[in-house]
Amino acid sequence: MAPNTKIILIRHGQATHNLEDDFQQPDPRLTDLGKQQCVEGLRDAFAGGEWEEFKNLELVVVSPLFRTLETAFLAFGKEFREGNVPFVVLPEVQETSPNPCDTGSSVESLKKTFPSLDFSNCERHDWLTKSHGFYTRNNLGIRATCVRKWLFERPESVIAVVTHSGFLRWLTPQDFPFVENRDKYRNCEYRGYTFAPITSDDGEGSPFKLVEEHWSVELRKVKRAGELDSPTGTPAPAEVAAETDASGNLGGDGAFDDPEQPTIVF
Repeated sequence: MAPNTKIILIRHGQATHNLEDDFQQPDPRLTDLGKQQCVEGLRDAFAGGEWEEFKNLELVVVSPLFRTLETAFLAFGKEFREGNVPFVVLPEVQETSPNPCDTGSSVESLKKTFPSLDFSNCERHDWLTKSHGFYTRNNLGIRATCVRKWLFERPESVIAVVTHSGFLRWLTPQDFPFVENRDKYRNCEYRGYTFAPITSDDGEGSPFKLVEEHWSVELRKVKRAGELDSPTGTPAPAEVAAETDASGNLGGDGAFDDPEQPTIVF
């Protein structure tokens, strides 16, 4: 672990299944609105100084679902293509439910669409199966602990994690004492964290507990108050298409999950 490691947790942009809570859509793509959320709410905001540590970003960790891969390229694609910020595709940060919308595509198809990414982590075990094995709901607490430990042991000092609202509730369970609209991540919302100084299990996200930084809490208050207003080389088309094709208005919401009462999530 690097001293004072900073972790930025990011939910993906609005995807097509978010529009009508259609859980049967297989591995949904971002909507035009979702693409704009990624550009304006993440890429442009970070470049404009909204997240101070953006200039020191060293690693992007991303779920292998299509909507999170799109989000990562829209927000951090320039840094990735210039060779400044590598991407690690990590199936452990995929969404929690076994619904088609939360089940990824085959590695073969992902390699064709995102040829510049390394999907070897998805070949370690069957990440597409959630009816049994490591990715069942019964193992969500273990999976979240494994991810926190993995992040804790990384040498980078600033890491972005592009993931899903349901899994985020398991990653920092102490932040979600109630299943309420006010708590859940909005599409393309991000929050900043550091690791707690102790790693013993206190029942609230430890071991390797992530603690939200004060600036992040305050920024969210401001944004929520105004909610109503508001690798080097030639990349593959899916990796950059949304950068020139985003349109619509900012907004979007989504489902949420309770670590004590797993339900349908995305």
